Amino acid sequence: MAGQDHRDRYEAIDLLKYRFEIDLNDTTDVIRGTAWIEVLFKTDVDQFYLDLKNKYNDETGMVIEEVLEDGNEVRYVHQEDRILITIPHTEKGEARKYQIKYQGIPADGLIISKNKFGDRTFFGDNWPNRAHHWLPVVDHPSDKALVEFLVHAPGHYGVVANGSVINESHAGGRILSHWKTSVPLPTKLMVIGVSPFVVEYFQSASGIPISTWVYPQNKEAGFYDYSIAKRPLDFFESYIAHYPFSKLANVQSKTVYGGMENASCIFYRESTVTGKQIHETLFAHEIAHQWFGDAVSELNWHHVWISEGFATYLTDIYLEQTDGRDAFVASMLDEKSQVLKFAKRRLAPIVDTTLPVSVRLLNTNSYEKAGWVLHMLRRELGDALFQECVRAFYRKYLYGNALTEDFREIANSISGRNFGSFFRQWFYQPGHPVLSARTEYRRNEIKLTISQHQEQHVFEFPLDIKIECRKGKSTTKTLHINAPEQVFIIKTEKKPAEIILDPDTWLLFEHYDSP
Repeated sequence: MAGQDHRDRYEAIDLLKYRFEIDLNDTTDVIRGTAWIEVLFKTDVDQFYLDLKNKYNDETGMVIEEVLEDGNEVRYVHQEDRILITIPHTEKGEARKYQIKYQGIPADGLIISKNKFGDRTFFGDNWPNRAHHWLPVVDHPSDKALVEFLVHAPGHYGVVANGSVINESHAGGRILSHWKTSVPLPTKLMVIGVSPFVVEYFQSASGIPISTWVYPQNKEAGFYDYSIAKRPLDFFESYIAHYPFSKLANVQSKTVYGGMENASCIFYRESTVTGKQIHETLFAHEIAHQWFGDAVSELNWHHVWISEGFATYLTDIYLEQTDGRDAFVASMLDEKSQVLKFAKRRLAPIVDTTLPVSVRLLNTNSYEKAGWVLHMLRRELGDALFQECVRAFYRKYLYGNALTEDFREIANSISGRNFGSFFRQWFYQPGHPVLSARTEYRRNEIKLTISQHQEQHVFEFPLDIKIECRKGKSTTKTLHINAPEQVFIIKTEKKPAEIILDPDTWLLFEHYDSP
């Protein structure tokens, strides 16, 4: 199986372009496909492989009819979900084009089913590495490529896909819809949506074409609900950079997720149409992915936080902008609670190389904990430098791939500081600080003892404390914590009524409950 052990292939080939012609019908679930692929060879080779699910004993899987280069047959073996293609000796730097004809019933990846109104639908659903169930590809986010889809289907369907529509025609009761991207995508985001649709068009403040694709039966509610997409799109363009794709289609679909951030063609679960606009944060999260996850993608599955952590925290920043600081803090505290609960079930780092390539990668560490780490980095840098880090990271890796260390280097460069320890303890080590505070007051002094109780390593971090005095007076101080137990002497004119740890919600920590 193609998966995390793809390094040899990554070092040998680079997929430059895919062109998929897909024929769909209403009588069977069999699809017929022709793929044209352009490959750049990064080293001398005489064979290479692509990922494509082969047919086993059941009815699902793909059967290859032929593999061609310049109209000539090419030797291949299709087994263990790989097409091993043997070619004449090819030198580093050469690019070649191949044509693959195949057919079969997808077991996954292209979801063929009925929607909630009983209408037949076809929706690509490739995350994380499920594209190879219906497309011959390098099924890994590290190999981005241009893609175009030519979809043949019965004429009563509408068709939407990544990129821009090049041409659409109807003849003989059939539709032919042609879509093409101008920038490279990972295969996890290459999709088509084929369904009865009604469509509404509008645009962002900067002129980006936005469209809503919903089922005809819930047209009015769907158009109302999905019109909310303009608000987060406008905000993220102002906070990060110009929108990175040619259009944004928001699509009611049969995705197995609540939302799937397919580049320029986001799929939302069909139940998101309610007529009440109650899914604004979901829209914000999926739209934030267009910058992080889509335009900038993780090089390795175990760094998926670059997608999910950024989308989570950017959604929080959007909430802070639209609903105010109190709503933002409430969201951060809710996410903090989820992180602490998850740690009790499974104590693991954010970059967790023990996990298989599966839906298990989509966990609280990748989303909420990574979002909290970005929040703490914002505390370290300040708002302006943090925003510049986000923008610089995006600019440098636009339409490419990155790892956690790449973001650390950006933070170091922008700030002039060394964030090695910060990244090591928060991204690569498990756990979080578990803190207690003990106070004694005498002669206008507070003796404050801060203790770390977690069983894992000792954390190093700034800790804000708020000293509340009677009659409403208070002061806030920042302590540098770097040991299991530390004592601080704080001068004060009056005995404090209360000492509050982290009053402004900047630190991911847990209060210690003494046994």
